Amino acid sequence: MVESSTTAAGPSLSTSRRLDQLESPLFGKLPAELRAAILTDIFGGRRIHLDFIAHPTRADRVGNRKRWRSGICEQPMLTPFKEVCDAKHYCLIAGRRRVLDTAFLFTCRRALEDGLVVLYQSNIFTLINVTAQRRPCDEIRSLQAKMPKNWPLVRSLEIKWNVLIHDRNSGSLVPHWLGREGYEDLWDALAEMPALSRLKIEILMPLEHPFYHKATSPAELRELYLGPIKRLKNLKSCELIFPEAFQSHLFGLQKGDILVDRDGDCRYRILWSAPQLSANPLIMSQNAQTSSLLNRVYAFLETFWVQQQLSMDPKPPTPPARIAAARATKKSILKRPSEKEFRKQIAWPESVKDAPLSSFDPGVFDNKLLKMKLYATIDPKYPSLIHAPQGKIQKGTYMGTQVALTQAYARIEQTFASLFDVLGIEPSLPRYMDLKTQKELYEYSAYPANDDGLPASYPPHLRIIPPGERHSNFAIFNAIGLIETQVILKKIIPQEDGIVGRTKEWLVTKARSAAFGGNPEKGLRVQDVVDYNKFHRKVGTDIMAGGNIGLLDDWYSDRRFADQQFTGTNPTTITKASEAWIADFLKAAAAGGYTKWEEALPKADPSSLFVQDGSYFRKAFGVSNPERTLYHKEPGSDDNWAVGAVTLFQLHDDGKLHPIAICIDYKGSIEKSVTIFNKRLKPTSSTSSEKDDWPWRYAKTAAQVTDWMRHELAIHLTLSHFVEEAIIVAVNRTIPMDHPVYTLLHPHWYKTLSLNAAARATLVPQVIIDLVGISPVQAYSFLRDAYDTYDFVGSYIPNDLERRGFPSTTEELAQPRYKNYPYAKNMLSLWNVLRSFVKTMLSFHYPTDEKVAADTYMQDWANEVQNAGFMPSFPELETVDALVDAVTMCIHIAAPFHSAINYLQNFYHMFVINKPPCLCREPPKTLEELLAYKEANLVASLPINRNRQWLLAAEVPWLLSFKVEDDRSLLNYAASQWNAYKLSKKLEEEHIKNASQKLYDDLRGLQVEFFQNSNAMDKGSIPYTVLDPGLTAVSILV
Repeated sequence: MVESSTTAAGPSLSTSRRLDQLESPLFGKLPAELRAAILTDIFGGRRIHLDFIAHPTRADRVGNRKRWRSGICEQPMLTPFKEVCDAKHYCLIAGRRRVLDTAFLFTCRRALEDGLVVLYQSNIFTLINVTAQRRPCDEIRSLQAKMPKNWPLVRSLEIKWNVLIHDRNSGSLVPHWLGREGYEDLWDALAEMPALSRLKIEILMPLEHPFYHKATSPAELRELYLGPIKRLKNLKSCELIFPEAFQSHLFGLQKGDILVDRDGDCRYRILWSAPQLSANPLIMSQNAQTSSLLNRVYAFLETFWVQQQLSMDPKPPTPPARIAAARATKKSILKRPSEKEFRKQIAWPESVKDAPLSSFDPGVFDNKLLKMKLYATIDPKYPSLIHAPQGKIQKGTYMGTQVALTQAYARIEQTFASLFDVLGIEPSLPRYMDLKTQKELYEYSAYPANDDGLPASYPPHLRIIPPGERHSNFAIFNAIGLIETQVILKKIIPQEDGIVGRTKEWLVTKARSAAFGGNPEKGLRVQDVVDYNKFHRKVGTDIMAGGNIGLLDDWYSDRRFADQQFTGTNPTTITKASEAWIADFLKAAAAGGYTKWEEALPKADPSSLFVQDGSYFRKAFGVSNPERTLYHKEPGSDDNWAVGAVTLFQLHDDGKLHPIAICIDYKGSIEKSVTIFNKRLKPTSSTSSEKDDWPWRYAKTAAQVTDWMRHELAIHLTLSHFVEEAIIVAVNRTIPMDHPVYTLLHPHWYKTLSLNAAARATLVPQVIIDLVGISPVQAYSFLRDAYDTYDFVGSYIPNDLERRGFPSTTEELAQPRYKNYPYAKNMLSLWNVLRSFVKTMLSFHYPTDEKVAADTYMQDWANEVQNAGFMPSFPELETVDALVDAVTMCIHIAAPFHSAINYLQNFYHMFVINKPPCLCREPPKTLEELLAYKEANLVASLPINRNRQWLLAAEVPWLLSFKVEDDRSLLNYAASQWNAYKLSKKLEEEHIKNASQKLYDDLRGLQVEFFQNSNAMDKGSIPYTVLDPGLTAVSILV
């Protein structure tokens, strides 16, 4: 800043001088990024005071004429986050005042043109109206007139305004000078600053409390204060700071509350300054002006202290009340509870028989495995010769087997994590590798056929041991114990007749009672399972605290069945019904004699009809005959049946989704399939017969079996775990570790590769295959079909919603019709926030499309995914938008998408009869046969009498639904990244810090938005909180 300049905050150069001046050859040859870094370091990143004043100390000699003066803020590090600097009397006095030396900008035209942008866009300009002699709007108008070309470039502005707020004429309570007009004029002036994106205004008021005066309501006052702000269209952050004394009376808030409002991408919030700031600021100013020497000493000491103690916060924040209340005190430390209180705190029951077993002691577990010879051995002379474990658990309790399974699978995951640590794929401590080493380490598995020519079991994934290194690395596998993982789970699970304990005794007792009562059918009633579920479920480690849908009295109802299409484990596949499907269901209604539906369906708005479509199952399984019954019996297991059901729904204008009809197993045509229609025409129809409508309940069960298969194998395992793995391998083969795209994606891969390897080695072949009604060959075909038909770009959230017949904008999704589909609303908001973050992060390196197209790493990445990863739908990366979308999608799959389809499994799947993995009896072959079904037929089709299968079906969601730890959430990711760069001064690192702060702020805002979306659902709906950024995992963790 130079006082001889024609502007207050920077240089001005005449047109003639600018035209005559040649560019500096040296400066002109520097890259734009380096020029920007140099200019920012010299002229940017500072707080600049602007004030219209006379000379601070020489007014007696140079006259009292006022002019615009500027000065660098002397204490930016001391300024609390929520306050505007109040030390103008330090920063503008002649003895201390520092201005930017802008002489360099006159050296060449390029320096001037580039420098002006940096000067006005990277600095924070501060106006402090301490003496209350000019309104801020007058000062802004003056600066606009003084700098008509440069003032519009300003991005960040801070204002401290001392106002009188009580208008005794109108009785209103608004900041004013000349009435309300002063406040309105301020926002009109600010609205004329096109580049302004960050605004902070601190308003100082007299000590009188507002409740002494007549005032409008808090709601009206909020509108008065926040309403004008929205005239500023380009704001990203706007903060108003008021004295704490006015917090409850002015806005009706409690102490510690922060009022936040949102408008598009901008957040507006009101903060509360410390109580002493509401004192008369004139005292502070007058004392400062009468003791300049004292002020200079004080400022020097403060600046010195900051330089010596950069890591210390000289003004630590006050913790929120709830955190302060939980902190230890002298009283709490020395407190001695009474024996009665102590006994109440003892969690363990008196009898060891009643002790809850959450996990086995590791040493006890190891001893048991060794004693029962549940370990594999390898012949030292012939390493390729593996001897399977000699032992096998013959008998085990239901609870004990569950615990053993949980602990064994945890060991398996640890084993793969250790292996990947040794190999350097997922090291415990980071290791830098050059791209050549990465490419050698990260190799795709063979696809679509294995090296032996047989079809690959899984989509392209990380080949743990390349073929040429199999023998050299076999010792690693042996030492780590990877061989055991291929058999251990099956050895731990007893056969059906080996399940003993209280659960088995309860089932036998119920069966005997039924037989003794004259019912020859061996089985239980559905209500018996419901009752047992209330008292014998696992403790809660998931986001629903151990609850499940079976605790609801109407868990079987049409409402709960329909709700799961929008808020269950798979809210991703419900799709607008095609004309062909509507015509097919009309045919089925006519053939089945459903007259009322024959009349109602043609009258329904086609856009209101949706389907869950499993008609493609046989083709995906590799079954050529569309009429073939889907059946499989795994050795040592039971007879299982699978179905490909198609369900027709109607979405009513009030947001209620209603099931109309279910084709229980599509066999090539609607005429060859069994299709049943709902007796209830509308959501408001009587529910009195729902509980005993066994044919319809069976049909809903068939639909749930179909969705279990589609969700677990296609949506969850393939389109989340395996698609993300293909991306990870491609990135590591084509992009260096220090590349900005790599560093942006890497935190979202934490432990994904080792978890996927564990699932391929054990969970799928040893557990999942045992549960479904298809063979292993058909299951692997299903996985490949899901991968091969995946549309990467079509799965971007806006594209996906449009493709499935839903609105793709926030405004349209706000209609009442979609109030019960919070997945769509939340996921769209998350997509927009993540995309904004990604775009900001990448903009530093990719300001133009040409930069993206010229980056060979990006082109190699796209080519690798499309060809080696067998994902042709991956986009060409030639524009900024294409790159931003692709990176956003990679993060989306790993974080919100996986969280949505994974962490509710325990709630909806643990109660097995709500969503079983298979049918235990062959499905009916005609509608007449189905219509004759009673409760016994439904019970026989459920795994109620199959202890082993029920245990496995309940164990899978238990294993996969553990609540995300706080340190692995999206919010913690944003906070961690901000803290990692908070003291950085480099331009790129400050860019990352600012982007991370905005991401954190946006995610915090989404927490409130998602809470509101959940509460906006129909009364009695199950709250939908799985996408809360504090619960959403940052990567695929389970």
